[in-house]
Amino acid sequence: MERARGAAGRRAPGGLLLGVVGVALAGVLAAAALWSFGAAGLLLASVLLGLAAARAALPVAALGPLAVRSRWVDVLTCLVLGVSTAVLAVVAPGGLRG
Repeated sequence: MERARGAAGRRAPGGLLLGVVGVALAGVLAAAALWSFGAAGLLLASVLLGLAAARAALPVAALGPLAVRSRWVDVLTCLVLGVSTAVLAVVAPGGLRG
């Protein structure tokens, strides 16, 4: 009986990091609503680049559901999405200058 209670009381791995990502994405939405889409784009790019760094540095057990594919595919995907989002946030009409 003690063993079952211990298993039920454990948290899912990566729950803290997933919560931080959720709060960061809520901040991106708030930035889009309050300031500009360019600022929200740069904030989203920084979240994606932070996820790339976390995926490169942390073990799979600490990432939980954020570790989907192999490490290099996840890091490369987040890097490409982060850099392209930052470029679009700066270059697109209505971005930071608008």
